[in-house]
Amino acid sequence: MGLVRAYPLALPVLAVLGLIISAWSLNPDDPNVCSHWESYAVTVQESYAHPFDQIYYTRCTDILNWFKCTRHRTSYKTAYRRGVRTMYRRRSQCCPGYFESGDLCVRECL
Repeated sequence: MGLVRAYPLALPVLAVLGLIISAWSLNPDDPNVCSHWESYAVTVQESYAHPFDQIYYTRCTDILNWFKCTRHRTSYKTAYRRGVRTMYRRRSQCCPGYFESGDLCVRECL
């Protein structure tokens, strides 16, 4: 059972939370903010050529089968599957020696 079927409001709530978090994030121009690349997985629907065995008949010299012979060939049809794609995004975080307080990086006291 998928998340959408179990919790029909889950996606809209997650979308709103994402907007709130992105609006309340660190300023990358702040000298106390460092950034790094982060990978994350995204589920995508992708198409592919699915092979199948196609049976066809042709004329031949087989008298017992009324001059018809069975032949096979591999044909392809478009099918769909779910796949996982790795994406990358830049993440901001406070540099070493600083901690996050709201949308600012504040120096740790020693």
